[in-house]
Amino acid sequence: MICARSRIARLCGAVALLALALSLAGTACTRSAPVRGQAAATVFPVHDLARRIAGDRLTVRLILAPGLDPHDYEPRPQDVVGLADAGLIFAVGLGLDPWAQALARAAGAGEARVFELGPLMDPILAPPGLIRPEPLIDPHFWTDPVRAQRAVDVIVEALSGLDPEGAPFYRERASALKRSIQELHVEVSRQSQTWTRRRIVTLHGSLFYFAARYGLQVSGVVQPVPGTEPSAQHLQSLVAELRGPEPAALFVEPQLDSQLALSLAREAGVQVHTVDALGGRPGAESYEELVRGIARALDGALR
Repeated sequence: MICARSRIARLCGAVALLALALSLAGTACTRSAPVRGQAAATVFPVHDLARRIAGDRLTVRLILAPGLDPHDYEPRPQDVVGLADAGLIFAVGLGLDPWAQALARAAGAGEARVFELGPLMDPILAPPGLIRPEPLIDPHFWTDPVRAQRAVDVIVEALSGLDPEGAPFYRERASALKRSIQELHVEVSRQSQTWTRRRIVTLHGSLFYFAARYGLQVSGVVQPVPGTEPSAQHLQSLVAELRGPEPAALFVEPQLDSQLALSLAREAGVQVHTVDALGGRPGAESYEELVRGIARALDGALR
């Protein structure tokens, strides 16, 4: 009886040790919380990429509400709230969101936390004369899915620097995101091959990357400098583009005043199409939906 009790006691002790070991193993596999639990992004395309990489390890806040134009955005006091705790503020740079630096200073976060992606995305120059007499760097890199995949890699490195323990988690999520974006790129590449027209006029210079990737030509920009009235000579040259032997298709954007483009359309006798290069609104609530929306708008205008 004593031996039986001893064997039972040893067995119970072994079971208890096994349970404890499994409990500790489970604890070790649980993701630890990062030191800083917040990040932010200035515009929706960057925000969507960053939040999907961050998953549930970091909260990524969107600063510029969908529907607003980043070029003439004036930060509000409530926009500063929460940025002091942001370990990183992802910005585009290249002149698109210069207010990010001021917001970071006002929040006490410091300019060092503002991480500009645009300069790292092999930026391209808008041709001289379309926007300004001299070439101008275009900040809208995300309209090219190939560059967006590069942005995913850069965001992973930035988040891993902020939260080193989360690096494997971020890389795993980034791999899935890049596969989705690559599938999108293949899809749009095939779609673009069906477009019989190749020239476009945009309200402002937001589609140079998309056009370069998919074999289009931006032959005019209605409003070269947002908020500034273009010259009569500039407008007449656009009318010629819209009426020419290879007429360009005219596009407006929901974030910008389209009255000038509508007047041009009436004078040239052409249709106006809408394209959303910023997204975040219904129908463009993910990066992939944003790009598909651009392709869909062009599909309706260029076939």
